[in-house]
Amino acid sequence: LDAGKTVRVLDVAPRPDWANDVDYVQGGVCDIETVQRAAQGVESVVHAAFASPRQSPHTLRTVNVDGTRVVFEAARDAGARRFVLISSTVVEWSPRPHPFLSGSGISRLDDYRKCRTAAESWLMQQQNGPSVAAVRPKTFLGPGKVGAFAMMFDAIRRGDTVPVLGTGTNRYQLLDIRDMAEGVRLLEGSENSGVFHFGAEQYSTVREDLQALIDHARTGATLRFMSASLSKTALRIVELAGLTPLSEWHYHSANKRDSVADIRRAQQELGWHPTRNNVQALTEAYDAYTVAFSSATGVVTTHPLPFSHKILRSAFRLLDRG
Repeated sequence: LDAGKTVRVLDVAPRPDWANDVDYVQGGVCDIETVQRAAQGVESVVHAAFASPRQSPHTLRTVNVDGTRVVFEAARDAGARRFVLISSTVVEWSPRPHPFLSGSGISRLDDYRKCRTAAESWLMQQQNGPSVAAVRPKTFLGPGKVGAFAMMFDAIRRGDTVPVLGTGTNRYQLLDIRDMAEGVRLLEGSENSGVFHFGAEQYSTVREDLQALIDHARTGATLRFMSASLSKTALRIVELAGLTPLSEWHYHSANKRDSVADIRRAQQELGWHPTRNNVQALTEAYDAYTVAFSSATGVVTTHPLPFSHKILRSAFRLLDRG
């Protein structure tokens, strides 16, 4: 909108308050007639509608793979010139097959990786239709987009001990949501095809970035890092419980390897340059989080955490005591 584009949004949710300046179509990506209607007259499509790992394997496959096919074919039939897929770095993970059930992942995050990989792979094979590019962003956050950091932010604002998987000596690259949006805008306006990675240009170790956030919050919270063995046990508890899986950030922070994407292609071919580093993305997301959950009197309200985060916190406490 800021760039002067006419925007149409297709979403399963009812029209939100912010959508007054867009042409809004309510519906799902598997509804062929609705998607075709939404695609009429469009110049380009940014496809970011995916079922999360919380959903069943059937829903993941139907929405993430079949839905991508429906949206692309509608864009092609409508004569769109450009198709941008918001993919995920989870497609770069190594498969972890189930030890007993052939063809199944060991957790729903593995099922999610499998279907996201299939969707991106199918799309890149299309020869006819709009030019295709895929974005594999690092874990993104910012004002209004907390995601995997809800449990941490909640503990920090209460001044509690903050459990962190792993020793925190590895580097993990984040991405501010506003830098993500600018990168998508630039990619939509280009004709460059293939895969692009988006991530912060400046980042430190997990320990250093999170300590900077703690220092910024000034609530008396402290960080408590788990050993690699305890981290793997906690993750396994969540997986075996069959609960909502944790995020890519949790998994990568639990090991000793760096998790960094090469953003040079986006910088060189799109002229994209991230404006916020890891600490800025964290602190600005945290500040917006505390404001969003404050009442008119300034009292911070409680925030319902995903059940898997509660299980992780309980698992950490039990393992830490052991």
